[in-house]
Formats: sequence, C-alpha cells, structure tokens
Amino acid sequence: MKKDVSVVFSTGRKTFHQVAAMLAKDITRYNHLDKYNLHLIVSYDPSFQKLTPKDFQVSPTTLESFQSVTYTGPEDYSNLKTKFSGTITDQATDILFSPRGYCTQKNRAIVKSLELGVEHIVFLDDDEYFVAPFPEESGLAWKDQDVLGVHLANQSNADITNGAHTGYFSPVPSEMDLCLEERLRERLGSILAIGSECITPNTFINTRNSVRYGSKEFVNAPPYEILEETGVKGLNGGNITLNVSSIRSGMIPPYFNPVGSRGEDAILGMQLKEAKVLRVPVYTFHDPFQKYKGITTGKYPQAIEAIQVIDGTIDRFCKACIGWVRYAPFLIRMTSPTEEAYEDRIKSMQNGIGQVGREIDTQLNWDGFHNMAPNLDRYHHRSAQDVEELYVARNGWKQLVQSL
Repeated sequence: MKKDVSVVFSTGRKTFHQVAAMLAKDITRYNHLDKYNLHLIVSYDPSFQKLTPKDFQVSPTTLESFQSVTYTGPEDYSNLKTKFSGTITDQATDILFSPRGYCTQKNRAIVKSLELGVEHIVFLDDDEYFVAPFPEESGLAWKDQDVLGVHLANQSNADITNGAHTGYFSPVPSEMDLCLEERLRERLGSILAIGSECITPNTFINTRNSVRYGSKEFVNAPPYEILEETGVKGLNGGNITLNVSSIRSGMIPPYFNPVGSRGEDAILGMQLKEAKVLRVPVYTFHDPFQKYKGITTGKYPQAIEAIQVIDGTIDRFCKACIGWVRYAPFLIRMTSPTEEAYEDRIKSMQNGIGQVGREIDTQLNWDGFHNMAPNLDRYHHRSAQDVEELYVARNGWKQLVQSL
C-alpha cells in the first residue's frame, strides 16, 4: 500500500518553480510514484519579493508528479482562526499562524498535511538543489541526490530525519575576508556565537574557503543520531522530514520564532530532548545568493566561485546578522540554567556589538550593521515574553493536533 507524503516548499521566491520542476524530474527518475502518493504544499509569503499569490502557482507539468497541490498564504490566517476558534485560544492561533516569518508558514503547511492524512512531511527550501559537488582530480563531479528516497527510507526509525548541505554555508559573501579586517570578523563571530547554535568565532575568518563539498564517506555511511550540543540539536531548515506520528504524539512541537527574527530551526532543535533525530546520508546544494540557478536544468559549474562583496550581497549579509541577533536572547534564555547565567551571556554580547557594527559599516561603506546593537537590546527586553509565547503556542498546538 502506498504511503501518503506531503512535500512542502516554504517560499517567498518565484524561482521556487525551478526547484519544484527539478524535484518532479527526480520523482520520475527514482520511480517514487510506485511507492508514494505525493502531495505538494506551497506555503508562500508574497511580501518577500513583492509577488502575488498567482506567482506561486505551479506549472501543469510539475503537478503531474503529485496527487494534489495545496496553496497556503498569509491570507489563510483568518480562515484558520475561524476554524480553530473553539479548539484553541485566539492568542495561540495568533502565535502559530499570523504572519511572523517561516515558522508560521511551516505551521500552516503541517496543518494542511495533517488534514490530508499523510504519514510524513518533507520540507524543502527554494534555494537548495538536489545534487552535490564532489571534488575529484579532474574537477568537480556533480552527483544526483535522491533526497525523497533517502529520507523516506529512514523515517520509520526516527521522529525527524535531516540531510546535509553542500555549497555555501550561509549568506556570507565569500570575499568578505578581503574587505573586513580579520580582527573585526573574529570579533563579530565571537559575539554572535554567544547566542547561536551554528556560528563560531571562526565562522567569518576564512570565508573564501567556506564552500562545502560532498563526501563519499558520508553518502556511503549509515544514518547517525544528531545529539544535543549546548542545548540544541542542530537542524537545517530544508532537507528535513517530520514523522507525522511523532507530531500527533506530541514529540515534535510547532515551529516558533520571536516576531521578526530568524531561528525557527534552532528553536525547534532546543525542544527535542526526547526525540530521535537522524542525520541521513543525502545532500542538497545550498545556493543562498541564487548564483547557480542553472543547476535546476542540468547546467553545472566547473567550480564554485567566491561571492563578491557588492551591494546586494552586503544587504543579504546585514539582514542575516540582524536576524541572528534577534533570536539570540531567546536561544540564550532557553539554554541558560539560571537567570544570572542568562544575564551574563547577554552582557557578553552587548559589550562591543555596537562598536563592531559601526566599524563594519565604515569598512564596507554601509548603513545597517550598527542596528545589531539596538536589535539585541530590543529582543533582550522581550525575551521572557517570547518564551511565554512559545509555551502558549505549544499548549495550543497539542490541542489542535489532537483535533485533526
């Protein structure tokens, strides 16, 4: 008997169509329709690139690979509020579904998936492609990755399965080490690392050598369990699959982030102490600057080039830094054993972040990095409220899931 599986794109880019079309070809290539009824869910945010809901409608050719397609956007919030008014509080509905970033896009998709009666939910990103570059003596060997197949083959053994990434680690321009002094980049990494599950003091040091490549040892090895490090099980936003039975049992909470911040994946990873999370041996290629969109149609670069420091890439990096700063107080509060420990870590971030931001603006001739300091203060002062909202959301989610 075929399993029902939803495939979710939480997207704000029109280019997600190319990634969805690439996936449709893989579905045929790997004969997945013989095993699965696949349901496409497009959870969109038109405001990201000033699009309209029609811009996210998938082509008929792509839809041939799916049993059904569901579109859900921010306008669905009022419908969900009405639907669940007798099940959960209005406050919980607001936190779970009112537009506040990727977390509510993902929560809407999970609800749609539960209503469809699927057994697994695969989340894919609109800037990740289903191939990986492997270094060889003659250059790069690009190898197809059966993302759906590897995840679904391992889902019966886990609450969550998560693949790995090649390509660019994050939206940090590779040539940043040519434009910012090393001591400033090290200082930025040290400050952000205090409130991050993925940034270290060395993150911004050798940025031109930060591209990730595939490893034959990894793809040929068995899955392994992801363990907590400093209170967080590290997860990627895409290339991740949730077991619906684990959602229904309460093992997997809803996605959450403070309003206007990043970090929904890290925040989920803080709440999985009892859950079994497996790293499965499959890659995607992460292209946060949309530099290699031709990969979706089989046009593979001979080398992965450094990302130049220009207005567009500086703006993306600046927004990423502010996003990291905004969820740092929440992460610190959730992973600190005492209020005193929380205050010590926040003060360590506050000391110097203003100066670092101003210096980055000066060296890059930009106007924005200085905003890291006031954003840190703002989210520090609301971090206790954000934690309260998380628990309101979790309680409401438990009731909601049981009703579906």
